Amino acid sequence: MAQTSGFPAINSIFLAEFHPEQGPVVTLSIPEDAVAMTEHKSGSQQHSGGSGFGRHDDNSPDAAVPCHMHEGPEVIELLKRPSNSRPAVDSDKIDFNAIQALVIPKLTLYERLITVNTGRHKVMGYPIAVEGNYQRNVFIFNMCFAFDIGADTRSYELVVKRIGGLLKELEIKGAFMSNAECKRALRGMMNQLVNNLNDHGECQINLDFQGLSQTAVQSLAMSSISIKLFPVYDNPKEIRPYHVPVKTIDIDMAKLEPARTVYKNQVGDDILWDLVLDEVLVHLDNVNHVRRIARLTEIPEPTVIAALKHLEYYGCISLVDIFQFSNVYETQHRLLEFYSDAAMQKECYRYVMRDWEASDVPLEELVKLYGTMRERETVADWILNSNIDIERIDVRRLVIFGVMHHILRRVHCYPVLCVTQDVSDAVEEAGEQEDTAPKASGSAEDDAAVKDLAIRTEPLVLSDSLKAMLDGTHHMDEISVLENKDAAALRSMLDGHGSIEYVYL
Repeated sequence: MAQTSGFPAINSIFLAEFHPEQGPVVTLSIPEDAVAMTEHKSGSQQHSGGSGFGRHDDNSPDAAVPCHMHEGPEVIELLKRPSNSRPAVDSDKIDFNAIQALVIPKLTLYERLITVNTGRHKVMGYPIAVEGNYQRNVFIFNMCFAFDIGADTRSYELVVKRIGGLLKELEIKGAFMSNAECKRALRGMMNQLVNNLNDHGECQINLDFQGLSQTAVQSLAMSSISIKLFPVYDNPKEIRPYHVPVKTIDIDMAKLEPARTVYKNQVGDDILWDLVLDEVLVHLDNVNHVRRIARLTEIPEPTVIAALKHLEYYGCISLVDIFQFSNVYETQHRLLEFYSDAAMQKECYRYVMRDWEASDVPLEELVKLYGTMRERETVADWILNSNIDIERIDVRRLVIFGVMHHILRRVHCYPVLCVTQDVSDAVEEAGEQEDTAPKASGSAEDDAAVKDLAIRTEPLVLSDSLKAMLDGTHHMDEISVLENKDAAALRSMLDGHGSIEYVYL
């Protein structure tokens, strides 16, 4: 089914109910042939879902406990394993018999969002059970939405849950769901849901109460239902002081356009915006890391991180590592996708070439360069071994683009302190060596020899904060930023200690 709203398309909607004699059945579906059912014997003997309230012959603890008293996860993800038997229905249709125990489930799963995969379909439902003057003292139903098996249905979770809650309220106050004369209105509502949500991502349904008594209509506090889909974003990533924010959009234009849209021509180029973001954006040059930005702006680091989280949440920036020519990277499997994606290649070409309009570097060369990156080879060695023309290709941008699109992965270096030696023991050992050293005889050469021996035997003392990070869980970027030391100076200091091992992961 085609969809133009930008959200996954609803393939079908069907209403499942628990019939007192037949068991779980589908009473309505849009389209009509979307669900396939096979004949079976009395459902009251096969399924216990409709006998969980009131008079119950089973002695299970669920028998007399209302569904809202059960505790459990809000969303239940269930996978229907394919059986070895031959499928009984067309694979394009939903095999209701295969999922009926999950669509009309046991009592503990009522009023829980349930998603089940069956065949080529992903079915999402919110089963409802209403106690009252019914044949089995309870009326059970579930309005289910079906999508393609690979669809990201997170944006529909609140919609399915809200539809189930509204239908429950309609049934409690006006017996809307159990009234056979209201099926026509219900079918129209389902049609509107499929068409409007697929086309526009929102739906306004005017309820038709024809068939209900005037008393029931007056008891209903609603005359229409408004449904709207909203995109679902992942939680903001954890931003560390050593992360480098890289702009992915033209932020200056992004903050100007909405104001011009709202205020028309009443605003100029200088628009009052978020003051912290204004200060942060000045130093957002794709090179400065978070702690340096906080230092340059003189804004507390947690405040800077909060501002950057907003930008990252809405896709305005991407987070990469600190670029240095001593960094090590390795190629990922995403290179195969880059090799076949012409649009990504052109984007890369424009980003990494210093003058892409006048450049004669073939596009295939960039693909080849990514493939030559290997583990334990620094960027500096890679440039020399690959004969990269750094006057035409911006190596820093080439690496950053590869990291942002998961073509490259940074191989971090983790220093580990293998031997810890007490400072006093080291000083004592150095003193003993000094006692056995030749004394100064008064000549300049002898004095220089004694001084050189003293320097070589003097123990290198590491700070407690630095020692605490030499446990193999902190990489060099993090240590250099937190200790406020240049990466090269830090590496030289650790090499001079003599008891440091480096692990690359």
